[in-house]
Amino acid sequence: MKKKVLIIVAAVLAVLVVAAAALLYSFPVSFGGAGVKRPDALPGDTLLSREQVQADRQQLVEYVESVHPFFVDGSDRTAYQAAKDAYLSGTQDAMTVDAFMGASARYLTVFRDGHTRLNWQYGNEVALYHSYRDGQMYFADENGVTELTITAVDDVPVEQIYAVMDSLFPAENDMARVKNYNNYFTSSNLLRMAGVDVDKDLFTATLSDCSTRECGWYVPVDEEYSLPEENHWYMDGDIFVVRFVECTDDENLKSIADALKNAVNNGCTKVIIDARGNGGGSSNACERLLNAMGMKAPAYGMLVRYSPAAKEQKGYLRSSGSATMKPNGNARQNEKVQLAVLCDRYTYSSATMLCVYVRDGGLGTLIGEASSNMPNHYGDITFVALENSHLYASVSHKRFLRPSGETESRTVVPDIETSSSDAMQAALDFMAGK
Repeated sequence: MKKKVLIIVAAVLAVLVVAAAALLYSFPVSFGGAGVKRPDALPGDTLLSREQVQADRQQLVEYVESVHPFFVDGSDRTAYQAAKDAYLSGTQDAMTVDAFMGASARYLTVFRDGHTRLNWQYGNEVALYHSYRDGQMYFADENGVTELTITAVDDVPVEQIYAVMDSLFPAENDMARVKNYNNYFTSSNLLRMAGVDVDKDLFTATLSDCSTRECGWYVPVDEEYSLPEENHWYMDGDIFVVRFVECTDDENLKSIADALKNAVNNGCTKVIIDARGNGGGSSNACERLLNAMGMKAPAYGMLVRYSPAAKEQKGYLRSSGSATMKPNGNARQNEKVQLAVLCDRYTYSSATMLCVYVRDGGLGTLIGEASSNMPNHYGDITFVALENSHLYASVSHKRFLRPSGETESRTVVPDIETSSSDAMQAALDFMAGK
């Protein structure tokens, strides 16, 4: 009798083990993998041999095609094939690291995926202060942004510089393009590719009133080091404010969530989550804050592509195939809590997911600028370091589909649109009923 019981128990355990293994194999459970070290950058004028160029381009193409979900999600490959052909034909011979960087960046922009890109080497920065808005690059001086626009740099029209930026840096929507223009406009590597001679000390910017300004290289000013801002909370009158600077689900965030939960349980009815500048991380952090208010986020859908690289870097059990989970729009709102989420062009990745949770779940109000990240987007990056050029690239291995299932929108437009700097005051006015 005992023997039969032992056999039955052993059989049940075996079934459970097999079922658990099958479950872990089928779903994207990550056990933690090994990172890819970023190599030291080579000088941009380093000459790569023909063999080195071809080896690195083959490494990049093979990596991208084996990892990115684009190749298994049913996307039309026509534009990709054209970009790949151009990349292969343009990298046949010896070339400098800078030239190869440009060719590789152009190849990766075809996905329009802000997570799949080269880690751009800026080079030196020209001290030409600027702000791009409303389709114009405005000139800034020591008193701030002026009403004059920059029309050319060393007689190279700004439209030509924009075109080069568009070819080198992926843009998921119009706000991403604005962010790129502001971030890269004075990069010496970018200006060189646009036709500006950067082997000198002075540059001439032509302005909209036909006047000119001379500028040199940007020289960093030594400043006293300060620790970076971390997630924290404070009360602004009767409003509980979370300064949500990164989507990190750590002990600090858990303590913030506990304080938020206690505040709501004790009658707090107004909450602002300030996600301006939050570049992402783990969406679990966003869900924890929503749960603390008695809310439940809707669920993103997800396509996970398995590969040897993803297995090594993420710790999956599988190294091939894919898994798909459908989105779920079911959400729970707490009608007693008035929630406002602040966002801007630098609200990205998992922080954009927070905005989509709020929009698709009807959980609150979005205030500020649109994110440069699409609501449906690729993400969860893996890394590749090219052996000869030392270029370093990130490549997505997941595709995320917003809870509503809507696929056309490329931008999450806030309910109340305002500048990033004015978003907090707009939220306070909104909370006050103004």
